[in-house]
Parts: sequence; C-alpha cells; structure tokens
Amino acid sequence: MGVRIVGDVTRLNRALRKLAATRLDRAAASVGEALVSSTIQRFNEQKGPDGRPWEPLAAATVAPRKKDFKKSGGLRKQAMERMEKRKILIQSGRLRNSISARRDGSKVAVGTNLVYAAIHQFGGLAGRGRGVRIPARPYLGISKADEAEIERILKEALGG
Repeated sequence: MGVRIVGDVTRLNRALRKLAATRLDRAAASVGEALVSSTIQRFNEQKGPDGRPWEPLAAATVAPRKKDFKKSGGLRKQAMERMEKRKILIQSGRLRNSISARRDGSKVAVGTNLVYAAIHQFGGLAGRGRGVRIPARPYLGISKADEAEIERILKEALGG
C-alpha cells in the first residue's frame, strides 16, 4: 500500500528537496574529506590509486652531487642508502600538503592548485629544452577502497 496526498503539496515538496540537498551537501563534504585523506595516504605508501607502486627516483635525482658517483659511474654505498630512504614526491611536502577538496553543493572535487602537479600526475618532459623525462606517478584518483567508502557515505546520507 502506498501513500496518497491530496491537496497543495508545494511546500512539502520544497521541504523534502531542501532536506535531500542538505544531506547530499553533507555527504559531498564527507566524500571530499575521505578522498583527501586517502590521497595523502598514497604519498605515504608511495603508490597510485590502482595500488601499483610509483616508479623509483632516478639515481641522478637522489645523488646529484658528483662525489656520490664512483669513477665507474655507479653510485657509492652512502648515496644508495640515501636514495632508498628518500620518499618520492615528498622532497618538501608541498605537493602532498596542497591536496584539498572543494565542494559546490552536492559536488566535490579533490586536487591541487600547484602548477607542477600535473607533470607528476601524468608524466612528461620537463626542464630546459624539455630534456628530462618525468614518469607518471598518479596520486589523484579513486581506488577500490575509495569507491567502497563513497558508497558507504552515500548510503548513510540517504538513510540506507
């Protein structure tokens, strides 16, 4: 058996739409917070949203000083140890710390406003004369765990 309402339901419809919009606005804020958190976690885990590890740093990136290289061209032990400890995309922490969520009603976008962010997300050629190849190290995106969390947040917001 259903519900039947007879008469002017304009105010009721308006109130129901407002309630639904408020719930979705809150849900969008929660989704944004969850995605920012998982993106920052990817920096800590050094992997993309698909779970694959980022390409390691090149020796020249970690050991740019001439004294770090042997005459044969290989890396010295200390330089190798320094290279193994250095985190990818976290030299200053600026990129990681710039990740934020922006909400517009029931819509949310997660990203950064840093100019150099795209080259790290998608890869490409950089430097003078575009002579340095930077591999793609995707940090933005939605993982399987993110999908499950978004679904949980939306179900909760919609009362299910």
